[in-house]
Amino acid sequence: MRIAVLTDSLADTDGVGRYTIRLFRAMQALRKDLEVEVVLARKHPGLSAEVPAAWPIRIGLPPDYFFHVSPARFHAYAFWSLARIAPVARRADLVHAVKDYPHSWIGLRAAERARRPCVMTAHGTYSVVPLSDPRHGERARRAYPRFERILCVSRHTRQLIEERMPLSNLEVVPNAVDAGHYAERPRLRDRAWTGQRYVLGIGSLKERKGQHLAVAAFLRVAAEFPDVKHFVVGAYDGGDPYFRSIVAAVDAAGASGRVVFLGNVTEEEKIDLLLGAEAFVHTPVLAADGGFEGFGIVYLEAAASGVASIGTLGSGAEDAIAEGVSGRLVPPRPDAIAEALRPLLADRAMRERLRASSIEYARGVSWDRNAEKVLGIYDEILGRRDR
Repeated sequence: MRIAVLTDSLADTDGVGRYTIRLFRAMQALRKDLEVEVVLARKHPGLSAEVPAAWPIRIGLPPDYFFHVSPARFHAYAFWSLARIAPVARRADLVHAVKDYPHSWIGLRAAERARRPCVMTAHGTYSVVPLSDPRHGERARRAYPRFERILCVSRHTRQLIEERMPLSNLEVVPNAVDAGHYAERPRLRDRAWTGQRYVLGIGSLKERKGQHLAVAAFLRVAAEFPDVKHFVVGAYDGGDPYFRSIVAAVDAAGASGRVVFLGNVTEEEKIDLLLGAEAFVHTPVLAADGGFEGFGIVYLEAAASGVASIGTLGSGAEDAIAEGVSGRLVPPRPDAIAEALRPLLADRAMRERLRASSIEYARGVSWDRNAEKVLGIYDEILGRRDR
């Protein structure tokens, strides 16, 4: 079986990249005859050290801002991309568009030209927003029923798609984690967090990730725990109004030295941060532009590291956090988040109890289980077409 994999990332710094690497590595471990050929975006964040050397990688997808370009550039990118994906699709038995719309639409068109089935992964925002977008809506609504299967990473993502367009080809296949990757190891030295007590957040700085809520909650409990800091990992633009509003709130509270924005870090540093955190706080919301968190692999990574998470209701966190086992799910309000954070910082015994249950939970949501389900879907689709 040969799969054409379309993704804009094979990096550790974003969820789509980690999903692609870990899912297809797990499938190849289970199915020795499975071959993949990857089509990567023209502008991508670099390759993880975890990418198998045997994977053929072609550049053929538009950059991740493809959705937002002018109509003229959109069609130019589509023409350029189709020409590069078409040969890969013809060599494959099935095309899997890992990146959401409109990259998935390009994959569908290439698959249809090659007379190959196409599967799409629906992660979050850009699997839902296009369906009601003034410019893209009609194109997306025509495309979605033509995918053999749309793999939704959470019930939340599936629900939001169904609210806009009832479909019979939706299937929930939740994200997973390689728990062993986050196992205890010697700690790094001479980092900003070395020897510190801290709360951790991970995610690029944008409204839908909800850092404004997480920081506001930390500021509410900061005076009770004067030795605790809040480290925030993720890319940010220092001039962005959203980022500036968070910094202004921190400054107004007199806590500028206690909330630290680290930007992107290496995978090794991310794991070290997780292993030392006393709580992981990631509080996504429905943003003004319709953006939302479809799942949040970071919650599973935190669980595998033995760190309890605090996530928000009405988001993909509901599929990623096991309530009372790997963390807490609370309303998206600073007071509710603070109430969940306070006992985690105050009670070491609670942290240790949740550490054990979080690790056990993470071991049960492995990529092997995810891979088995996706392989079964491939087999069903290809078997049906062969009849």
